[in-house]
Amino acid sequence: MVRLPAGSYRAGAEYRFAPLTGDVRADVLDVAEQSRAIDRRHPWLSQVTASTLGPNSMRYLDHLVGALAPAGLDPTATMTGVALLSGWVTNFAAQEAAGVSAGAAGGGAAHIAAMLEHGDYPHLTALMTGASAGGSAGDVADADSRSGADDGSDANDRAFRAGIDALLFGIAPTR
Repeated sequence: MVRLPAGSYRAGAEYRFAPLTGDVRADVLDVAEQSRAIDRRHPWLSQVTASTLGPNSMRYLDHLVGALAPAGLDPTATMTGVALLSGWVTNFAAQEAAGVSAGAAGGGAAHIAAMLEHGDYPHLTALMTGASAGGSAGDVADADSRSGADDGSDANDRAFRAGIDALLFGIAPTR
């Protein structure tokens, strides 16, 4: 049996699960934002692996399964969704704890735009220049500079929610 650090059990007790509303996005986002906050307060949690679930982990799992229930997914899709969402939150918070803002990941949009000018990256170029939307690679860099907060927190919040939405629409597309 793997012995988890005592703090991991206490960290799991920090969740305050609101009654589920039936709105998959709102309910999942509530849990995801709590997870992100807990992971940011306890950055070492991203290094903990568990082979057994304790009562707090079971409450988290149960609540997230309940949040996904209105999507009508089968058990495999539900548990895959839980794993994807949990992984996204843990990795995102770990990057934040390491001081990496969403706009700076991968060197930032300005770095990516500069790299596009010196290489053969047709798919990235099409994406970043907004070929079908009429944008430009500079538009992405400009968006980084307009992110609002100096520490990137507004951009991080937007990127975090965009990631949750991208996962949810892939896990439980609207019907």
